[in-house]
Amino acid sequence: MLRFLIFLVLLVGSSLFVTDVFALEVEFQKESDWIIESLGWLTPEKFPFQEQIQIMIDESRQKNRISIGMLSTSPNDIRFPDYIEAISSNPKIVSFTLTNQFGCAPAKIDRACVIIEVDRKGLGDNIIEIRKNTREITDKIVSEGVILGGIEFDSIVLKPKSSFDTDEEILVSEAVYTVNKQPTNTLFAALAPMLVSSDIRTAGGFYDNAEKLSEHYFSDFTVSLIPNEDSMLRTLHISLVCSNKLPELPRCDPEGNIDKQIARGNINPLDFIQVENINRSKIFADEFLPLNSVIRVLIFSEQDLQVKSVNSNVIETLQNLGDVQESGWFFASKSGKKIDGRYLFGSESSVSTNDLAFLIGAYSVDDIKIKEVKEGGGCLIATAAFGSELAPQVQFLREIRDNTVLQTESGTSFMAGFNQFYYSFSPAIADYERENPAFKEAVKLTLTPLLSSLTLLQYADIDSESEMLGYGIGVILLNIGMYFVAPAVLIMKVKKRI
Repeated sequence: MLRFLIFLVLLVGSSLFVTDVFALEVEFQKESDWIIESLGWLTPEKFPFQEQIQIMIDESRQKNRISIGMLSTSPNDIRFPDYIEAISSNPKIVSFTLTNQFGCAPAKIDRACVIIEVDRKGLGDNIIEIRKNTREITDKIVSEGVILGGIEFDSIVLKPKSSFDTDEEILVSEAVYTVNKQPTNTLFAALAPMLVSSDIRTAGGFYDNAEKLSEHYFSDFTVSLIPNEDSMLRTLHISLVCSNKLPELPRCDPEGNIDKQIARGNINPLDFIQVENINRSKIFADEFLPLNSVIRVLIFSEQDLQVKSVNSNVIETLQNLGDVQESGWFFASKSGKKIDGRYLFGSESSVSTNDLAFLIGAYSVDDIKIKEVKEGGGCLIATAAFGSELAPQVQFLREIRDNTVLQTESGTSFMAGFNQFYYSFSPAIADYERENPAFKEAVKLTLTPLLSSLTLLQYADIDSESEMLGYGIGVILLNIGMYFVAPAVLIMKVKKRI
């Protein structure tokens, strides 16, 4: 008999000042060897490094948060300077965090912060004594030097905090020091090579996306070290809080397309980091590590919502090995004022934005079963031509596909066949577009008639399979006429005149 108890999914959500880490405990019930072998199930390996993307959509506060992180319990993956690593020998230290997050020290917004949390127990009975004893502990750490220069004591705050090891809430004394502030891209370029192993940095995956996000002027850089009973959790996160509605925050995208998609209930996580496809770290390429790469989406709303459909597999439970053999969405909460979904890669090494997409809508009394809508990847040729998957033209093509064509059985069947044909050649054309600007402009001109003809579907009232077939055939014939018949007629006339 085999027992599988895996603590592998470490998902991070940051508060205003510190990284709050919690674990999703996944227990695989005992299964015999013959069951695993007969069903062809793979047994997960153990690897301490994890990568994650978290997208938080807060509709009530009209802002979104993007976070890309690397986490590990091994110093071979992420290692701090020795004097910081030494905090593991002090049972009073709850966490060590270095961040340039805006407002980490409210009175000194032009400074970055070092935040050290100390267990409140045994520090004294009054606030003066607690602060004195806290500083005695934390000053010893910062006196050794803290990666960045110009360190100054700022404040001590008493606050509750959820324990990493248990569900219990503990009281901590939080000491805040300020240091010289540097832009996130500067910190990432300087500190990532110092802290993160070369194996992780050269393996691509989410690390490359974190590096790209660090180039955003308003992004934040945060590294943390969190001791627990058996080891220390080490994290590096790049995050961005953005909004297309609040003027004080940077825009999530210039055209506001993300908000338009969300308003329609279409959730495309990769739109937030402006990529069409995402790959796992190559470190995981030769092993079965289904939970070491996680894409998490959190949606908060003032009204009750519900997940209506997804474009990939749905993992209903996490009870045995069979549940994680295939990639798909696991929804810890698929209805209510909070939607919490985690995409697990299974044995897959990559995923497209369209496979990650899912649809939400107003909650209904009947529990609507999540509908799986299979489709292909992204609009590769159009994305390369117009420069971004958030370009209006690319968004228009997606909307037509998702909201019109895929809403009928005939449309879904057509897309299944079309995708097999389209993705046999589109990656090569998209690559050539990126290499050849003249070809890219030619493709733009070529796509213009197609985009114009598809606008007809926006005004069509399609309520049945027959209407979908009628309008679809009409649009196809119109494009045949524009792309083949009209040029052929023109060539024949020119030849006659010659």
